[in-house]
Amino acid sequence: MLITVNGSTREIAPGRTLHDLVLSMGLDPSVVVAELNHDIVPGERFGSTGLNAGDRIELLSFVGGG
Repeated sequence: MLITVNGSTREIAPGRTLHDLVLSMGLDPSVVVAELNHDIVPGERFGSTGLNAGDRIELLSFVGGG
């Protein structure tokens, strides 16, 4: 099924969660903020948030530095 992640179309298998997506992109879920269809999803709900065809996801990852 097709979803949009940060403006790019991406194909994923049905039944995937937001947590699965974050991990598949090589991101650390503990430092990612996710917006699903214009709603912020708290990190503790990534594993229980299923993805559907046509979903629009924006992922932001915070990095420390000096």
